[in-house]
Amino acid sequence: MKIKFILPFILLPFLAVSQFAQKKVYDIKKTNIKPKIDGVINDLVWKNLKSANNFTQFKPNNGLLERPTHKTEVKICYDNQNIYFGLIAYDNAPDSILKELGKRDDDRKNYDLFGIILDPFNNTQVEYNFIITASGVQIDKKMSKDGGDKSWNAVWKSAVDINDRGWSAEIAIPLSQIRFPDNNQPWALNMTRNIRRYREEYSWNPIDVKFENYALQSGILDGIKNVDSPIRLSFMPYASIYADSYDGETNFPYNYGMDLKYGINESFTLDMTLIPDFGQVASDAMVLNLSPFEVKYEENRQFFNEGIELFNKGGEMFYSRRLENDLINATKITGRTKNGLGIAALNAITNKTEENPLTNYNVFIIDKALENSSSISLMNTNMINTNNSKDANVTGLFARINNTKNTHVFDAKFKMSNELYIDSTISGFSGQLSATKNSGNYRYKLYTFFEDENYNPNDLGFLYSNNEIMNGIDIGYEQLNENDKFIFSKYYLFIKHQSLFTDNKFVNLEIEGETKFMLKNYLFLMFKTIINPYEINDYYEARTDDLNSPVTRSKKYRLSGYLSSDYRNKFALDFGGGIVHEPLYSAREFRWRISPRFRFNDKISMKYVLSVRDRYNEIGYVDDIAINDEELAEPILSLRNTYMITNVLSGEYIINNKIDFSFKLRYHIDQVENLEYQRLQNNGYLTPIDGLSITDVSSYDINYSTWTSDIGLSWWF
Repeated sequence: MKIKFILPFILLPFLAVSQFAQKKVYDIKKTNIKPKIDGVINDLVWKNLKSANNFTQFKPNNGLLERPTHKTEVKICYDNQNIYFGLIAYDNAPDSILKELGKRDDDRKNYDLFGIILDPFNNTQVEYNFIITASGVQIDKKMSKDGGDKSWNAVWKSAVDINDRGWSAEIAIPLSQIRFPDNNQPWALNMTRNIRRYREEYSWNPIDVKFENYALQSGILDGIKNVDSPIRLSFMPYASIYADSYDGETNFPYNYGMDLKYGINESFTLDMTLIPDFGQVASDAMVLNLSPFEVKYEENRQFFNEGIELFNKGGEMFYSRRLENDLINATKITGRTKNGLGIAALNAITNKTEENPLTNYNVFIIDKALENSSSISLMNTNMINTNNSKDANVTGLFARINNTKNTHVFDAKFKMSNELYIDSTISGFSGQLSATKNSGNYRYKLYTFFEDENYNPNDLGFLYSNNEIMNGIDIGYEQLNENDKFIFSKYYLFIKHQSLFTDNKFVNLEIEGETKFMLKNYLFLMFKTIINPYEINDYYEARTDDLNSPVTRSKKYRLSGYLSSDYRNKFALDFGGGIVHEPLYSAREFRWRISPRFRFNDKISMKYVLSVRDRYNEIGYVDDIAINDEELAEPILSLRNTYMITNVLSGEYIINNKIDFSFKLRYHIDQVENLEYQRLQNNGYLTPIDGLSITDVSSYDINYSTWTSDIGLSWWF
């Protein structure tokens, strides 16, 4: 097989010199006296413990010491069940501490907060983040290099107290809620404080924002010894009943099942769901799909959101929304050994339906943590149909290597897919290489990836299209510290070139410039311009299997902007808009979005979003059309106008830090107005069809609308 792509860079040297200052160390002591978790730091256990103090600002002025009036002191101890934290957040104006109430895990509200970041294995692969706000709201998430997992909800205790010194908090984190090694090794620890009215963020171990990998910049928690992992076992039985009314007839379907979570040992967890009912999850934002590709929707089911950080390493290999058709059960095992070997496995079985046979799905990954936050992984996804019509198997090998100065990272991914039919097998390949400078003011990324014409992970994954080669470079400058004009600013140039894999035919060249900055009054602004200097060859719009009928799309010139005001104010506004000009067929696009939000008090807030997009003289495929009762051999496209309007109204009433009420109403409209049908010529351009009346054109117009409402009451106890 000839691989038709060019590696557009020379690998950078990986130097072996530590870049960061010596880490702070907190020597934790074991206690026989449990503190009362009431937020008041007066228990005997706190008296003789040393304080973790001298926090350092990392945003907006990296490296500054704490304000003398806003010192931070934290004391830590543990027993066989919990790790305890006692916080004193000094503030010379306690009545000015921001303490808006919010739903659990909502970190976008106006409140001061204190955060704990624990990495028991001290390998930067998974961090546990526990946050308590000045209003007593709990926020927790698991963090990895692939992002944060807010769906992870641990059971832990906390309480806060606003007093003359400022505010204080006590936190008890059960050891049963985290995975940790059994060899008494030091843990990685950092702690953060956010003073919201100044929009300042501080950390216990200093963080240098010039380096993107914050996980490598944690301090050390030393002294946790001779602690056995407690039993971790929970059951959640459930039952549900619905009222379905259609055409004057009402039915009451019901469902019941159970979720189970079991800690196999201190490092691995088993999760199971039997006959799951996901009727309570948030509604999808449905849209009219006119593209040749399916719409990718967000995963809202907690079982498939929690503990999947290892599966996310596969990118498009795993798309959990494939597991929707009458799911019988699902099981997953996740964890990491004391030697840094991460293992995750998922099995799911979907029932037989009129459209699909009984199907067994499996996902498996092993991930070895290396030094300097590096890793190497092997992943496999598998689908087995009981009717033997088709099985599918995809295997991927990934590597991520950071140099020891934490200034550059190298990524490599290689994947192979196999579609197994009774009498044949179709194999495909995909590869990706990139080198990134993710430190300092000047940054860049160089990358290349390819998918051959047979690579197909979509039986259990999601890929819009294969048969492509893409090479690109991103170059940018980031102002990381506040100066006389801006809190921060970023300036980037993105260039990417796309072609077909099979014969290297040109598809697209795109050049994008983007600038983001925040003014001294905390008004955020972004401007973006995108240019496609050559006509684009769209090989998918015509819906032909052989890709021999590309649709020639116009050169494009796009300009957009966005602003967001300071959310500390009771009234805040987001506004953005953009225009697109396409000389071919005189096409143009106008879009804008406005989103006002208002905070009535610390308990009640509302937000409205209006999005509008109008496209004129757009070209698009028309399905199953006959012109004057004659079926045409060549693809038919429409010159059309399309209109989209989306209204979303949402609100929250936070009763207290445990109970909240919320609602979200969404009304979406899509309209398609056909102007003229045209034939697709061999050269990719369109030509009008003679003898076609406007009545024939308008008969294929579309008016699509959808209405969804989500109303919820949550009680955390």
